[in-house]
Formats: sequence, C-alpha cells, structure tokens
Amino acid sequence: MKKQITKDRIIATTLALIQDQNDLQGLNLREIARALGCAHTNLYNHFPSYTGLLWETLSAVQTKFMAVLKENISGAKTAEMKLRSFFSTFLQVYLDNKGWFRLAWLEYIGDNRPQSNIETTKRTREELDRYAAGIWEGISGTVPDMKKISRVMHTTHCYIIGEISNYISGRRLIDNEAQFKKNTAREAMRLFLLCMRER
Repeated sequence: MKKQITKDRIIATTLALIQDQNDLQGLNLREIARALGCAHTNLYNHFPSYTGLLWETLSAVQTKFMAVLKENISGAKTAEMKLRSFFSTFLQVYLDNKGWFRLAWLEYIGDNRPQSNIETTKRTREELDRYAAGIWEGISGTVPDMKKISRVMHTTHCYIIGEISNYISGRRLIDNEAQFKKNTAREAMRLFLLCMRER
C-alpha cells in the first residue's frame, strides 16, 4: 500500500535529499516527487511552488537544530560546559548536514519569504538568545542585557558561518573535521566571552 503524500513527508524527503549535497542546484520538484513515488504535480497540493517548499524546509532545519541543541545542553553540568556544548552544536549540526547548512546560509531561495519562516526564524533567534543569556548568567553571576546578548550572538554566529563556509568550500586551514570542530567551537566561545566582558 502506498504511503499518503503529506506536507510533513514532502519536507522530510526534501531534508533527506539535500542533507549531504554540495550543490542544491540539481534538486527540483520532479526529483523530490520521484523520491516520494508520485507525480510532481501532487506536490502543488501542499506547496504553491518549489521555493515555497524550500522556505518551509528551512523552517524545519531550524526546528531540528533547536531540538539537537536542547538535548546537547541538557547533559551539561556547568555553565562552561553548557557554553562549549552550545557552540559545538552549531558545528555538529552544520557539518553533519552540509546541505542543510547550504540551504540555510548559502543558497538563494527567493525574494518572497513567507511570514511563517520569518516567525520561525524570530522564535529561533529569541530562543538562542535566551540560552546564551542563561549561560552567561551562570558564568558571570550577572543578568545580561538582552540587546547585548543578541548583538554578541549575531557576531559569534557570523564567525561560525564564515568558518564553516570556508571549510565546506575546500578553503580550509584545518583538514581534520574533528579538529576543525574543536578549534572553531573554542574560538566561538572565546569571541563570545570577550564580547560579553567588553564594556
């Protein structure tokens, strides 16, 4: 018996297809439909366009990222361990799913960004900022200004994105992936702490 084609199944299939891709240009609705075992026209029952599907897939990436982050941080005992786990999660998720990283940060999806993705991104950023604020409070003993946390998180995340972009495009200084993850997480921690301690 054929499995029913649902919105969630289409997104899950798209996530699986792009997970390890170095180039997302070859993906289209026909390829996704082929993997699902249906005609590509069936996908229009759930998404207005291919770009609409990609925007929703990006929202799913953000949700999956936060689930991994919560799990990783929950096992950390001290604020310092939480900070290490926090930034290590970015390296883990982005490098274990390079196609997801490309979709999130390198690929042009389209100008008509749906409100649903805008809201998911806003919620994700706010949740990341709250995690970072709690970790900083545990390290410093002081409640941080949320505007400062947001600014420092943005700066630190941009550093991580830049390093990963260099790594996956073959412009890396460190070839060993485990060492790259360790070094980049350590530098992200150092950058975060320096910026938070700055007056």
